[in-house]
Formats: sequence, structure tokens, C-alpha cells
Amino acid sequence: MPAGYEYQIDHRVIHGAAWDHVTLDDLEHYMADASRLPGDLRGAVEYLDLSEVITLQVSMVGALQLAPWYESLIDRGISGSVIFAPDEEVHEIAETIIATCAQVGGGLPDGYRLTSTPVALRNVHHFLKQGSTRKVPTHPAQVA
Repeated sequence: MPAGYEYQIDHRVIHGAAWDHVTLDDLEHYMADASRLPGDLRGAVEYLDLSEVITLQVSMVGALQLAPWYESLIDRGISGSVIFAPDEEVHEIAETIIATCAQVGGGLPDGYRLTSTPVALRNVHHFLKQGSTRKVPTHPAQVA
């Protein structure tokens, strides 16, 4: 499975990464595992590294399927999510996923932030609080 995570207790970061050809199923498994992390996740943030992804195969319908997993993380207390996606195509798909999850789940307290440059784990909370450098659309995508 080309997706995994680890929880950095010292930085309160759920550090996820995906690589190669990533499918909706891969991301659902990652989200399911992350939502079952033991302990208190209040104040933790997600940092998802998509820098090694060759293709991200998630449609608009697939993005809708990921929304409940984000809701379960919100229920566990995570405060925000930063996604590192340097590839333009992967970046656009990640943007769709973020917009969909924000609309369906109502968003995260500190929001979502998409970046094309890496962020050190110790700086993820600060980076998230700086606000968005690129506006994520909040309107639903049109499906043909």
C-alpha cells in the first residue's frame, strides 16, 4: 500500500506520506488508520506529504468518500491539515479533496493549507496558523 503515517508526539503532528500510484482506497486506509490513533489528538495537526506521488487517482466522487474520514479526525480533535503537493496535477487533485472535505465536514478549526514547498514537522503548526498562501475554492466542483 503506497501510503503510511506516523504520529510525532513531540510536535503533535500526524505525519502521513503517500508515494507511487495512489488510489482512493490507499487514502481511505491511511485515513482510517490515522483516525484510530490511540490517545488524545486534541490540538494535533495532519501533515500529508505527497511529494513522491506519481499519480493521485481520486475523482470528485472519491473526494466525497474521504470527507467522513476527515470528519472522524475532526471528532478526535485535530485542529488542521497541511498537504505538501509539489506536482501540479497532484496539487490540483489535493485542492479538490480539501475543498470537498471543508464543505462536507465544515472545516477544521485551524483550517487546511496546501503547499508546493515542504514544511519541517516542528514548523507545521506555525505554518498552518500563518494562513493560506493560495485560496482553496469553497464552491463544489461540477461533475459532468
